[in-house]
Amino acid sequence: MKLAYYLIYIALAFYTGLSLAACTKEPAEGFSGTGLRPVYLPVSELSNVGNLPEQALEQTGTIFLQDSLFFILEQKKGIHVYFVKDSLNFDYLTFIKIPAISDFTVSGTRLYADSWKDLLTIDISNILQVKLLNRQTDVFSPLLSPPLYNGIFECVDESRGAVVGWETAELETVSCRTLN
Repeated sequence: MKLAYYLIYIALAFYTGLSLAACTKEPAEGFSGTGLRPVYLPVSELSNVGNLPEQALEQTGTIFLQDSLFFILEQKKGIHVYFVKDSLNFDYLTFIKIPAISDFTVSGTRLYADSWKDLLTIDISNILQVKLLNRQTDVFSPLLSPPLYNGIFECVDESRGAVVGWETAELETVSCRTLN
């Protein structure tokens, strides 16, 4: 079990490293105009993990199939879970709310997910009543720039919370930009 835990940790760390290599931050003092601004979630809300009713599919990511359960990541929000009867029939079971998530994996009755800087271990033995078992803090270095974006953005202020998205805004005197 310990080996599986460490392999999952390494895989999530590798994925985060690849994300960080996607763009660089370079000073661009004094820019004003249209750009991207981070959307924050207070760090105190990161522990709010649990089941919710069906949610809309909006910005999906990782998928995972385990036996008859099909998991679909909803970026920065959580995981949709479906029961697969066969290739043409499936039922929506639940949405697992995991704030600031960007990747996950499943091993047995455990779901491992990142949540901003932390690694979560969640008991999914009862998929309709998941339980947060463990939160290892400061495991990951989060992406501090908009993914797949080339332009000016407001620098992330980690004291304001976890970044859960980016919004277009009129910016004044920003000092960060991405270069491709």
